Amino acid sequence: MKQKFGSLDKDGNGLLDLDELGALLRQGNPSFSYKDIKKLYDGCDLNHDGKVSFDEFLSYVYKEERGTGGRHARLHAGAGVGVDDSEGPWDGCKSTFQAFAGDDMDGKEFNKFCKDNHLVGHGMQKTDVDLIFAKVVPKGKRRMDFTMFQDACRHIASKRGQPNGDIQKIIEKSTGPALSGTKAEYSKFFDDKSTYTGAATHNDKLGADPNAALGRHERQQAAADAAIHGGDAAKEDDWGTVQKVFEEFAGPGGELDGREFLGMVKDCNLIGHGFAKTDVDMIFAGVARKAKKIGFEQFKDTVRKIAAKKSQGVSVVQDQIGSSKKQLHGVTKTDDVRFHDDKSTYTGAHAEDGHGPDKHEAAKLAAAEGLGPTEDEHPWDDVVAVYYKFAGDDGIDGREFAKLCLDCELLDKNYTKQDVDIVFASAKDKGERKLNADTFVTALRMVAKKKQCPVSQVQGKVASSAGPHINATKTDAVRFHDDKSTYTGAHAE
Repeated sequence: MKQKFGSLDKDGNGLLDLDELGALLRQGNPSFSYKDIKKLYDGCDLNHDGKVSFDEFLSYVYKEERGTGGRHARLHAGAGVGVDDSEGPWDGCKSTFQAFAGDDMDGKEFNKFCKDNHLVGHGMQKTDVDLIFAKVVPKGKRRMDFTMFQDACRHIASKRGQPNGDIQKIIEKSTGPALSGTKAEYSKFFDDKSTYTGAATHNDKLGADPNAALGRHERQQAAADAAIHGGDAAKEDDWGTVQKVFEEFAGPGGELDGREFLGMVKDCNLIGHGFAKTDVDMIFAGVARKAKKIGFEQFKDTVRKIAAKKSQGVSVVQDQIGSSKKQLHGVTKTDDVRFHDDKSTYTGAHAEDGHGPDKHEAAKLAAAEGLGPTEDEHPWDDVVAVYYKFAGDDGIDGREFAKLCLDCELLDKNYTKQDVDIVFASAKDKGERKLNADTFVTALRMVAKKKQCPVSQVQGKVASSAGPHINATKTDAVRFHDDKSTYTGAHAE
């Protein structure tokens, strides 16, 4: 206990102050309030000198209540449960937590965790599962992290009348989520393999297939596992070069999520020859399972699966990845265009500081999509002037952009009303809800591409506009309103 007290005494003065005790309490329960910490601190400070000595700390932890013997103070007082003497390290339970939840656990996953590990019963009711989840998860949150999960397990132990260590042992022995489905009724033609004919009896008669006794789906799964970890491994080269490229994308010891994995596949030019873009997500999900990211060991399995899709040896795919580099700013370089590259010709908003093409990421992305300046473009000054008539000073939103397209007669069979929203969403900057002058120009280039016409034609239609068309319903003539000679009283003045 003295050694523990010394580890909490950060400044080494032999006394605990309020912050040092608060750090201890929040290790067990991050939601501990300052008010509760102060209340416990005052309870420890027996002589009320503003500091807690080792003797005061020891007296509080093992204080006596109602004449009974000493007890261990509940470090998790805010959660209503405490650490008992049977509790050990939680490292062995973390893999089970991740198998059921990944990084954090919602109420449905916690319910399945309790059910699959047979924790309901012996004083723990089904209704207690939701109550415990609501008790350990802070107000306003819907998921529990691993620290909250530990508190939940202590609540379960309390409900079942067991030491915390017993619940830890149950969790450590868990094999993960139990996957179950509706059991089909017996069918002789499916379940009696002696009736199989044709391809269904492949290798069964000779006994050459070690998985012959399995059903079709089981044999396919076994064959897939053998393809990844079996004979193809002999054709693999050293993974050192591949790991260096992997770390360029993920960082040393890092992991890739699905989006980063897709970017790496594209930059390494792996798509093609039987491996389609739609296969990327399927391979990632098959390797990552429920996890959101994969490490290098799992990445090896994705490489093996890609090689199988492409009908190539793993070493061929390894060489292709090893010779690639991360394209941090890889875009297609367009031909020089004076109106785009000569910044001395810029006018209006384009001439302001910070709005040049080299400083605007949207222009780079537009060039990458083939939407950069073209030779057939005219100056954009008149077009931008019309933009401000529709947008004002704060940019043009989706509704205003749709009206501009309608009033300027840009819609046709190739560029429909449905395309308007698509173009708007593609052209605007990420996180923005409106088009500025630069992204408006990009949007009109997209419109021209949709209409399959020169950009100058779209420019001409927009530049010729006098601004938004104001339409209103014209009322019928009413004599008492329109014939002012009939007015009397105050209306005649």
